[in-house]
Amino acid sequence: MERSIFPTNLPDREWSQFRADGFDTPVCGVIHHGTNPPDCGMPLGGIDTGCVDLEPSGLLGFNSIFNSLVEPTGPLNVPLLGLSLNLQTWVLTTLNMMGRDGYIWLDHPRQYNYRGVRTASQIHYWGHYPVADLEFDTDAPVAVGLRAWAPFIPGEAATSNIPGAVFEVRLRNATGEKQAGTLAFSFPGPTESEALTTRFDRATVDRACSGVAVMSEKVSYALAVIERQPVRTGGALGVDGKAWAKIEKVLPSAREQAGASLAVDFALAPGEEKAIRLVLAWHCPQWRGGGTNSAGGNVYTHMYASRFHSVVDVAQFLAYNHESLLTRILAWQQVLYADTALPGWLQDSLINVLHLLTETTVWAQAKPPIGDWCREEDGLFAMNESPRWCPQMECIPCGFYGNQPVVYFFPELALSTMRGYTAYQYPNGAVPWVFGGCTGGTPPYEVALPSPGYSHKPMTTLDGPCYAEMVDRLWRRTGDDGLLREFYEAAKKNTTLTMNLRPGSGAAGIVSMPTDNLAQDWMESTELLGIVPHIGGIHLAQLRTVRRMAEAMGDEAFAQQCREWLEQGSAVMEEHTWTGSHYMLFNELETGKCSDVVMSCMLDGEWMCLFQGLPGVFAPDRVDATLETIKKTSVALTDFGAVIFCKPTASALGEGDWSPGYMGSHGVHPTGTFILAMLYMYRGQRELGLELARRPVQEVVRRGWIYDWPVILDGEIDGKVEPRIGFDYYQNLMLWSLPAALAGGDFAGPCAPGGLVSRILDAAAEG
Repeated sequence: MERSIFPTNLPDREWSQFRADGFDTPVCGVIHHGTNPPDCGMPLGGIDTGCVDLEPSGLLGFNSIFNSLVEPTGPLNVPLLGLSLNLQTWVLTTLNMMGRDGYIWLDHPRQYNYRGVRTASQIHYWGHYPVADLEFDTDAPVAVGLRAWAPFIPGEAATSNIPGAVFEVRLRNATGEKQAGTLAFSFPGPTESEALTTRFDRATVDRACSGVAVMSEKVSYALAVIERQPVRTGGALGVDGKAWAKIEKVLPSAREQAGASLAVDFALAPGEEKAIRLVLAWHCPQWRGGGTNSAGGNVYTHMYASRFHSVVDVAQFLAYNHESLLTRILAWQQVLYADTALPGWLQDSLINVLHLLTETTVWAQAKPPIGDWCREEDGLFAMNESPRWCPQMECIPCGFYGNQPVVYFFPELALSTMRGYTAYQYPNGAVPWVFGGCTGGTPPYEVALPSPGYSHKPMTTLDGPCYAEMVDRLWRRTGDDGLLREFYEAAKKNTTLTMNLRPGSGAAGIVSMPTDNLAQDWMESTELLGIVPHIGGIHLAQLRTVRRMAEAMGDEAFAQQCREWLEQGSAVMEEHTWTGSHYMLFNELETGKCSDVVMSCMLDGEWMCLFQGLPGVFAPDRVDATLETIKKTSVALTDFGAVIFCKPTASALGEGDWSPGYMGSHGVHPTGTFILAMLYMYRGQRELGLELARRPVQEVVRRGWIYDWPVILDGEIDGKVEPRIGFDYYQNLMLWSLPAALAGGDFAGPCAPGGLVSRILDAAAEG
């Protein structure tokens, strides 16, 4: 009999090395146990498909597959699998206690056997997106493992845009006797507010799989067993212990139900193992800009609906192709696990952080209200900053931080997004802050209502550098000068705007806040005045980037203009903001107002240049001195990254000091910490940088947020320290920048033949 999918005797919430089914070399992963689950399980879904969380407790969690995007339904808190042998049922969950009324008590402290229903004593859970592996501890004579996965293939956007998941249930007869029984799968279906109806049609699914499709005008889904075999279907089992107890004989009536269940009988010889593969497919073609089907806003059409015309099409496709798809998923993951240049924690984290793509992405077909600038082959791809916290589409610094793996693995999607930014550029050269969403005062899942963002203090001063950086990445990733020609004039126009946001201040205006300081830094809700090295350095990085573009375009006049701005701005910043140990937070020459508060991300502009293979923008000796100061202050004040703002005396800001806003006096920005860590690597302190990058990831794992990434750890809201701020922040995809820096190279390095990205793409294509 085959072994379990992975060892179950591993520690909880920490990285372990182990052998796992489907991999030739040991892997590194984080194991969770159902009695100590993380806040959210791994989401099953791909690009623009929505997703449903599979919890380490064996329950289903948040669910967005029916277009509840801004407010995912749930947590559903219902089990999905049950096993019955000789009229004894095991519901495969740990949060499961059956009460006298036959319903599950989620808060009951002990296992309770109710009328033939038992549960798992423990579930061992290993997520490696898009795969979740579970091993169930029960007292049943048949052992159970589960490998659940959704299609996600680097290099193939269309394949990663299939709305469905496969559940491979492994049944192992550990006894010396034949065992016969039933496996049941239950799914609750859409809520009334998702379906906008309580009436559903049901149809039989056959050919490559056997099951049922549940359909309405707005949403549809299907449950099916791969390969044609006898199945029974019915209504959802939910948390009804009486219903689960009867699965060998009967399933609930499907009448007036949105949910569905499916049962398949099996027989196992002594020592035999059998895999039963189930498909959950969904097809919900249109979403509303309001973020739910019952909300207002414009109507957009998912790209997957251009290839799949019904939920049965999706189910059949997965049934026909499940074997090759899973082989290819494990093959691209094998590349990361086998790369000895990457520490184990980074191998695991690079894989798992990709789950943010299914949590936040939409890919709209080129239909109104999107303008006719949008090409049919492109559609419009966009990511939501944080669907459950700050819902807005393509907040540009989040894209700057987090679009690296999109550019690496799906450059056609990144191209679609950049064409959106360019189409939405304002006549004065400013690029939009969002395509639509909360800070622009528009519905949260709009992609055709661009806005400059906050009306009181817009982000104009940093939006342009983000745009230039993302154009540069795409150009260098593809090597296509045609793309540069397409975006060059927009980048040039914005650069001219950005360097003249504070007219009348001479060269200081190049590295300063706009006139009247009416703008914000990425670290929002803080007072910054005059020359700000964080902003100034980023402006200088924009000049280096666009100057290279100008030279490639043969625009020597603008290249020379960039050189002059760069020299002038650099001279002013070096003269007026150096303290002797670090760069000031700000210095307003006109008023004399200044601050020497240490900002751990003050050198972001330096990183932008080094990461793009360009010379830095700060004096090299001062970069090293500043990094030493940050190490003694921001890094020393916390165990899990770098405090964003602190005093140069290595003490936290207190009441009456300069206010760090919601970042708080102990707040850590994981993404900013990754950038700082890479700077240490680039400046010759590789091990320090690697350790610094590991710390926030380890803290997120320890706190149980591995599938629920925040934007800030230990920030402050209304004067109260909050353990985290935000959920599912895709800017944490910045992790995918680390391999290039770790190798001492720039963004394009991993794309070269033999590089990490190139090898992943090759493995994903070949399987």
